This record gives sequence, C-alpha cells and structure tokens, in this order.
Amino acid sequence: MNSERSTIEPAEGSWSISDDRAFVLIDMLSDHRDRRRHALRTARSRRWLDSYGEVVVRSVLLGTTSTMERDEYARALRHDGRDHTLVLDHVGGFVLVTSERRSASPVDEWVRSVAPAGVRISAIGSAVLHADEDDLLGVVDEARTAAEIVGQVGDALGSTRAEDLGGWRLLHAIGGGPQLVTSASPAADELWHADPVRRETVETYLDAGCNVVVACERLHIHRTTLYYRLDTMPEVVRDALADGLKRSTLHLSLKLLRLWNDVPTASERSSASSRRRRVPETRAVAPVRQLHPQSAGTE
Repeated sequence: MNSERSTIEPAEGSWSISDDRAFVLIDMLSDHRDRRRHALRTARSRRWLDSYGEVVVRSVLLGTTSTMERDEYARALRHDGRDHTLVLDHVGGFVLVTSERRSASPVDEWVRSVAPAGVRISAIGSAVLHADEDDLLGVVDEARTAAEIVGQVGDALGSTRAEDLGGWRLLHAIGGGPQLVTSASPAADELWHADPVRRETVETYLDAGCNVVVACERLHIHRTTLYYRLDTMPEVVRDALADGLKRSTLHLSLKLLRLWNDVPTASERSSASSRRRRVPETRAVAPVRQLHPQSAGTE
C-alpha cells in the first residue's frame, strides 16, 4: 500500500468533466505518491474538502457482511455525506475524509446511524490530516491502526483518535506473541493465567501510576482492600511491583496481552462478575508499604 512505484504526476487538467469525482477518489489512495497528492489538491480546490485547516480521516471497519449490505452502506454514506465527507473504499471497510465543521451532527453518530440492518461496524479510528499535509496515505494508515486497536481493546481506551493512542500504537507495532511476554515478564504471564480480579487490580493500579487513591476509585474498592490484594499477589508479581524496570515491563506486557488476546474490560465483564472466583479478602490485614511507591503521598 505504501509502495512508491512512480513519481509521474498526471496533468493538472486530467480531471475536467463534472462527473469525475469517483476517479479522483480512487487516486486519493493510489500507490503513486504524485497521483495521491494531485487528487488531494483537486478535492480541496473543488471544495469537496475544506481548502484550509484540518480534516479528519476515519477508518471504519466492518464485521462480516454480504456484498449487497456493504454496497448499500456505501451508497448511504456517499448520499448523506456528500457535503462534508469523501467516502473511499478500503480493505475491510471504508475511509471517510471529513470536513468536520460542515457536518450538522457528530460524524461518528452519523456513521453509525446510516448503517443499514445487517451491517455491523466493528470499530472506528481516526487521525488528523493537517492543513500543510499533501498526502493522505500516511494518515489513512494511522486511522486504520487506531481502528484496529479500538476493535481489539474496546472502551478501555477512552479515545478513538490516533494522536491519543501513542502507547497502544507502539505496542501494536510489536511483533511476536504471548511467548515474548512469558520471557520478558514472568509476572505478566502469571497474572494472565491467574484470577481475573488479580490481573485487573494490578493493571488498574499501574494505569493509575501506582496512585492508591486513583486506583481505588477506578476499582470501586477501599484502600485497605487494594493493599491486601497487592500484598497477597504471587511472589513474582510482588517482586515486579517493587522494581522500577520490572514494573514498567509488567505494565507494557499486560497491555500487549490485552491487545493480542482481545480480553474484555471490567465493564464488559460486569454481568459475569458474580460467577468469578475471587481471591479471599479482608480489611483487617495491614498493608506492606514498601510495595507501593506512592502510598505515603496518596492516603
């Protein structure tokens, strides 16, 4: 997709008829860089996009649907979005290039609202094409990556924008599999095969920057309960929490496993929470303070 097989630029007047919109859109994702640049300039000069300022590129990934359903959805997008959105066919879905200020409603809502029955939207990811950028392809790749991450991780991200997913984008680029985590962080491997309560406790605690107050708020538990859970973790996990580099590796490894295994978040598991095997807890156990580097300043 990113190969640059030619630098031959079409003549500026190569698109001149009134119904050539489809040809311009095809060239916006061409393998030829100059064709992509020329197509983008054409779209801006004809005011299909804002001539100045940013536009938002969305990658919309679809679940398995029939060709008929996909075509019906494409027609709906092109008809309803013609004044503010260019619709480009792409692998597994569509790329939407949107002039946000022209849209009468939030674009993500519109994308979902025009989907016909039978069309399932797996994920939407976005990236920004800045005013000084003249090539769409790199931004499309960023939006696609964001959509793939959203589809794998879900609501735990809090955002669908590529610029907000820096750490996840880095992890997404890492090759390998669970075996890599087993060797890099035995603590993460231990937690991944442990009670889900333990895994979520540690992951939330690390997400909170080891801030006890914030972690307790997110987990909806008392501070003493959090201390107990941490202090009764397997030794390999407690050892990782007490060491800066091991703690960072544990955090990243848990995220990698979530990305690779598509594990549901806590909110998605809430309906099954009563069936989970819980680690016995009590609020009478005193915490072991040395495992919690920020405890003293957060109580």
